[in-house]
This record gives sequence, structure tokens and C-alpha cells, in this order.
Amino acid sequence: MVMKRTFQSFEELEAMLMHVAKESPTYQKIAIYIEKNYLRIIFMTANELAEKMGVSQGSVSRFFIALGYHGYNEFLRKLQRLVSKQLTAPQRLEYSREHLRQDNPLRTILDVEFGNMDELMDIMQGESYEKIVQMVLSEKKLVLVSARMSATILPYVSYILHKMRPDVSVAVPDTPEWEMLELADPEQINILAVAFPRYPNVLIHKCRNLRKKGFSICALTDSRFSPIADAAEACIFVSVTTASLFDIYSTPIAFFNLLLRDVAKQMPGLKERMEKIEELERRDNVYFTN
Repeated sequence: MVMKRTFQSFEELEAMLMHVAKESPTYQKIAIYIEKNYLRIIFMTANELAEKMGVSQGSVSRFFIALGYHGYNEFLRKLQRLVSKQLTAPQRLEYSREHLRQDNPLRTILDVEFGNMDELMDIMQGESYEKIVQMVLSEKKLVLVSARMSATILPYVSYILHKMRPDVSVAVPDTPEWEMLELADPEQINILAVAFPRYPNVLIHKCRNLRKKGFSICALTDSRFSPIADAAEACIFVSVTTASLFDIYSTPIAFFNLLLRDVAKQMPGLKERMEKIEELERRDNVYFTN
């Protein structure tokens, strides 16, 4: 019997595990192990999981198919989204070190990343995506807001946007841009927030206060349960991979690259602006030439 559902909380996951565990003693063994070790298994391959429990890899594959997934890696992506908010840095270090000696731990990370990338096709359409495209296209000043590790994405996005359009700035904690943001006119500014687990409280509070003051905020985050979602009028949900000491941001960066490609198709005067930038860079001998 194959279930046709997914989980958004640990309670829902437990209910799914209990349901499938009734089908066989082997499934029960796998379900109990997952229930007690869900933080650890996000760093494990299907083969490792099978070896830990003393069952065949085929049994592991059939178990996750019974849960309603195509296989272990699809389940793993869903589980990572759920636990990423909970994992501390010491836990990540401890659990990932346990699997550094395995044959190919990189394989699991890459498989999860490929799955995350595949989801971008569905993510990059719909009303919320179009709203973010139009926000970037708007003549209003665009402010990129984030904090802590999530903020490491902003320099990449800001660099590209500065070449595409004027009036782009970055606001992160402990900078004048951050401190003075509430003093701006909400009618003249759009805000794009980036928030991935572990969600910084300073960013959540900032965005909620800005929304109360009437600022237009769109957000990039990983889950509908993200605390930043209630502060944004439009949200895009992009997965990050947690099977490492630190979260892997390659999918969010790919999202931004593709987003700005779509924006470029509609941006008036972009060709002329890029030609002027190229002329300035040649004049200033910016890039190495033989």
C-alpha cells in the first residue's frame, strides 16, 4: 500500500511512519530507527542506513516507496527542510564527521542538490514569482535585506543588480542602511528579504516591523513554515541542502541567476546600460588581457 501524502511537521512524519510500520517487521524496524535518529540520517546514504539497521538496501528503497516517495533521496530532501531549523552547528559537525569515512558521502549531497535544482522549474512560475520579477523591474529603490549566513548570498545578487539597474542597496545588521531603513518612505522602496535556517531573529523582527510600517516586502526562504513568510506579501520557497556542516546555497544562487535572467528580458534600456559599463571597464583596464 503506497501512501499519497507528505509531512510538514514531526507529528505528521511520525503518523506516516506508524502507518507503514504495520506492513512488516522490517518496515517497523526502519520506522523506529528513523523516528529515533532523524537528525542523523540526513547525513546518511541509503546504503549506510541499510547497514546501520542490518536490512537490505532493497528493503530501504521499498520502505520509502511505501511512504509515497520515488525513493530515499526524495524523502531526504523533505526531511532536510524540516530538521534544518533545528540542527545546531555542533550537531552538524558531530553527525557529518560520523560519515566522512564512508565510501562516497559526496554522492548523497549531490543527489539531493540535483533534486533541489529540478524543483526550480516549478518554483519559477506563478503569481509570487511574477511579483518578485516586477519588484526587481520597478523603478523604486530596491533594498536587499538579510542576516548572518543567509546574508552571504547578497553580495552576489547585489553585484549583478548594480550592473542591471540603479538604486540597489544591501541592508544587514550593524550597518547604517539597516538602522535607517524604517526612516525611508515606504512608497519609494521595495524590499527583498533572504532568510534560510537557522532563521535569525534580528531579521524576522526587522521584516515584521517594516511590514507594519507599510513597506512592500518579498522574500526568498525555504518553507511555508518559515517565520519570515508572514512578513512578506509574496514568498518563493527554495530548498537548501543540509547534509553538510553548513547549509549548501547553490540552489538559491541558481534561483537568483535565473530570476535575473528573466528580469533582463523585460528590463528597458539594459543593453545600452551594459554597453556603457563595458566601456568604463575597458577604460579602467578592469580585466586582465594578454
